[in-house]
Amino acid sequence: MLFASSFTFAQDADSLLEFRFAEMPDDSIKVMELYKRGFDERSKNIRNAFAFAKACEASALKTKSDYLIAKANNLLGILYFKTGQLGKAENYQLKALNIWNKINNKEGIGLTLTNLGNIFNNKNQKQDAENAYLQALQIFNELNNEKQKANALNNLGILKFENDEVAIAKRYFLQAYQIGEKLNDYELKAFCLNNIGATYEEEKNWSEAWAYYDDARELRELMDNQIDLIDSYINLGSVSLKNNKIIEAKNYANQAKIRSEEQQYAEGKIACYELLKEFFLLTNKTDSAMYYQRLFYEEKLKLVEASDGDENNFIPDDVTSDKQTITQLKNKNYVLYYLIAVLSVFLLMLIYLLFRQKK
Repeated sequence: MLFASSFTFAQDADSLLEFRFAEMPDDSIKVMELYKRGFDERSKNIRNAFAFAKACEASALKTKSDYLIAKANNLLGILYFKTGQLGKAENYQLKALNIWNKINNKEGIGLTLTNLGNIFNNKNQKQDAENAYLQALQIFNELNNEKQKANALNNLGILKFENDEVAIAKRYFLQAYQIGEKLNDYELKAFCLNNIGATYEEEKNWSEAWAYYDDARELRELMDNQIDLIDSYINLGSVSLKNNKIIEAKNYANQAKIRSEEQQYAEGKIACYELLKEFFLLTNKTDSAMYYQRLFYEEKLKLVEASDGDENNFIPDDVTSDKQTITQLKNKNYVLYYLIAVLSVFLLMLIYLLFRQKK
């Protein structure tokens, strides 16, 4: 299980948190404080975030307040999404959505639709994701909620980007960034800058991509946003590698590796292992490339195993060939796994060498 140790920590922390908040006269204040702490920790320390979220859920259930229970469900849905457990994330968000609809809380409906859109997008349900984002955008326009409107624009931009409509995506991201500037919202601005950087990377404009990624990194360091900072290091490493700045690429990848393993950030680990694999292929260190290829697949396997008990079990759809490899790993067929890993690395090496000779 990907986060078994984290969940154990959360149970221990729950009793400590209950003790700390025992003196509070109003249980609703306790729930909201736990929610706030858990939400703040989501971008700094996943273990701590889960600790607060589990305590928040337990306290909310005691209040029997629909609003507070929905808030707790939303927080857990966000954290399970961040750790790649999409089935659990969707279940918690659907529970929250049912409650928001029941009590007719428009803001809650919009926020949960946004979170569900993120989940649908990661599960490759693109039309469902777009419908969710558009519904959320309509709600936030009605509520004049500028920050959440910007989030919806960002998410729609991501969908367009993934559909190779890069120019349209960039327009969405720039609109969202303008809102972030008006609100002076560092987190929103960093997210937009990161996405704009991705459009320049797609256009192979390495200098502009690096500049936007680095601006996002700087804001995330100012906020001590450790989780998103990992993504910034990975993006900077990716652009550096494509721009043939090999040493810089390795340094960024190592920064991402240290932090993602400390935080147990699954998506970060997967991305930095892939980046390190590419680095060692380019530097003709096949053994090291194979090592990170193995870590890459092992981390993907953990995501699948973490979702085995979910009602909506899934295998990531981003790379079709991964499905077969992960299925083989689940059957513990390690001989075949290593053969696949070795062949993959040597095939990539052969392509790279042939390409270099043609230049």
